[in-house]
Amino acid sequence: MKIAVVGTGYVGLVTGTCFAEVGIEVTCIDIDQKKIDNLHEGILPIYEPGLEEMVSRNVSAGRLNFSTNLAEAIKD
Repeated sequence: MKIAVVGTGYVGLVTGTCFAEVGIEVTCIDIDQKKIDNLHEGILPIYEPGLEEMVSRNVSAGRLNFSTNLAEAIKD
Protein backbone atom coordinates (compact mmCIF):
# COMPACT_ATOMS: atom_id res chain seq x y z
CA MET A 1 0.00 0.00 0.00
CA LYS A 2 1.15 3.53 -0.77
CA ILE A 3 -0.19 6.70 0.81
CA ALA A 4 0.50 10.42 0.68
CA VAL A 5 0.29 12.59 3.79
CA VAL A 6 -0.18 16.30 3.17
CA GLY A 7 1.75 18.42 5.64
CA THR A 8 4.95 17.70 7.56
CA GLY A 9 4.09 19.46 10.79
CA TYR A 10 3.38 17.66 14.03
CA VAL A 11 0.36 15.66 12.85
CA GLY A 12 1.52 14.89 9.30
CA LEU A 13 5.10 13.92 10.07
CA VAL A 14 4.22 11.76 13.07
CA THR A 15 1.32 10.09 11.26
CA GLY A 16 3.33 9.45 8.11
CA THR A 17 6.24 8.05 10.09
CA CYS A 18 3.97 5.73 12.07
CA PHE A 19 2.37 4.41 8.88
CA ALA A 20 5.86 3.78 7.46
CA GLU A 21 6.86 2.03 10.68
CA VAL A 22 4.15 -0.59 10.10
CA GLY A 23 5.29 -1.21 6.52
CA ILE A 24 3.29 1.22 4.41
CA GLU A 25 5.12 3.24 1.74
CA VAL A 26 4.53 6.91 2.61
CA THR A 27 5.29 10.19 0.88
CA CYS A 28 4.91 13.23 3.11
CA ILE A 29 4.13 16.37 1.09
CA ASP A 30 4.70 19.99 2.06
CA ILE A 31 4.75 23.26 0.13
CA ASP A 32 7.75 24.48 2.14
CA GLN A 33 10.83 23.44 0.12
CA LYS A 34 13.19 24.33 3.00
CA LYS A 35 11.30 21.98 5.33
CA ILE A 36 11.51 19.17 2.75
CA ASP A 37 15.22 19.85 2.20
CA ASN A 38 15.78 19.70 5.96
CA LEU A 39 13.87 16.43 6.24
CA HIS A 40 16.08 14.96 3.50
CA GLU A 41 19.05 16.00 5.66
CA GLY A 42 17.52 14.37 8.75
CA ILE A 43 16.56 17.69 10.35
CA LEU A 44 13.06 17.42 11.79
CA PRO A 45 10.82 20.49 12.24
CA ILE A 46 9.37 19.18 15.51
CA TYR A 47 10.44 17.16 18.52
CA GLU A 48 8.73 13.98 19.61
CA PRO A 49 10.60 11.35 21.65
CA GLY A 50 11.88 8.60 19.34
CA LEU A 51 10.67 10.28 16.15
CA GLU A 52 14.11 11.11 14.77
CA GLU A 53 15.17 7.46 14.98
CA MET A 54 11.91 6.27 13.40
CA VAL A 55 12.22 8.75 10.54
CA SER A 56 15.81 7.75 9.91
CA ARG A 57 15.02 4.02 9.99
CA ASN A 58 12.08 4.33 7.60
CA VAL A 59 13.86 6.67 5.17
CA SER A 60 16.74 4.17 5.05
CA ALA A 61 14.29 1.33 4.44
CA GLY A 62 12.71 3.25 1.55
CA ARG A 63 9.27 3.43 3.16
CA LEU A 64 9.30 7.15 4.00
CA ASN A 65 9.84 9.88 1.42
CA PHE A 66 9.43 13.66 1.37
CA SER A 67 8.39 15.89 -1.53
CA THR A 68 6.76 19.16 -2.55
CA ASN A 69 5.13 17.53 -5.57
CA LEU A 70 1.64 16.37 -4.63
CA ALA A 71 0.72 15.32 -8.16
CA GLU A 72 3.72 13.01 -8.35
CA ALA A 73 3.02 11.54 -4.91
CA ILE A 74 -0.58 10.59 -5.70
CA LYS A 75 -0.21 9.43 -9.30
CA ASP A 76 0.04 5.75 -8.33
